[in-house]
Amino acid sequence: MALFGFDNVRYEENSQYPFLDLNESRFIEKLFERLIEVMQDRFEEYEFYIFSNHDQGAIPASSLINSRRKKVLLYFSDEQGEDPQYLAANYFAVFKSYMPRASTSPNVFPLALGYVKDVPELPIKPIHQRKYNVFFRGNLNVSRLPFYKSFSLLKNILPDKIMGKKFLANQLAKLKNDYSDYFPQSIIRFNDKFKSGLTPFEYGEVLADSKIILCPKGFSSSECFRHYEAMRAGCIIISEKLPNNELYEKSPILQVAQWREGLKIAEDLINDPDRMQKLHEDALFWWRNNWSERATAGYIKSNLLDLA
Repeated sequence: MALFGFDNVRYEENSQYPFLDLNESRFIEKLFERLIEVMQDRFEEYEFYIFSNHDQGAIPASSLINSRRKKVLLYFSDEQGEDPQYLAANYFAVFKSYMPRASTSPNVFPLALGYVKDVPELPIKPIHQRKYNVFFRGNLNVSRLPFYKSFSLLKNILPDKIMGKKFLANQLAKLKNDYSDYFPQSIIRFNDKFKSGLTPFEYGEVLADSKIILCPKGFSSSECFRHYEAMRAGCIIISEKLPNNELYEKSPILQVAQWREGLKIAEDLINDPDRMQKLHEDALFWWRNNWSERATAGYIKSNLLDLA
């Protein structure tokens, strides 16, 4: 299926979701608007295929297509973080979100996740005029049990060996789901299922009015849309360890191995307005120059031209 009015941009028909259902659809559309701007006439040299699939080892139909243009694959949604080196020989270049590290193939590159299409981009509010010090609202899945435990009075009772139990997540979410009083003027709430809390618009409003965002691991990956939405809003991000690739290695995200460390960092930041201001400015700079649609378009162009 051709996209955006370009005959050389196509959505893979064997993707698992219709294009407009993708969380990233708006980011992808704006990315291609910027890509044609930065590449100009060279845009026509390439045939771009967009593929969304969760299954490891999934084969896009375009891998078997012969084209007079240079084929480029943009691969989204595989949160398992597989290196698609098995596709490298079928394309001029492959750009893939959820890459665990730099690929072993020289024509495979990590790709920015983007943001959820219904989360609004609002005017940037100065960091010290924001209402909330610390914000997290999300599903209490199994991967987030250690994150939950760092807030709870049960942290000294619950042994680590049972922290991977699904039934425990369900019971804890019912027992207590609100830890907003852990920090002053903050929102920290756990949902008992995916997308069951704030609406995307409400979430975007709170995000834009928050200073520090906590980003625990999702179901499978430490990468999530929350990182990108928070960076776009100029928030300070505290996160679990992220993949060792160029998307993250020099970013201003504060990465921690344990959430007790992360919560201590948040506590210290609340009392350090100068450092918060610096990290706020660094976040906006990183978004503009590394993760925004225009920056991602420039990144794709640069890598394509380096391969030529």
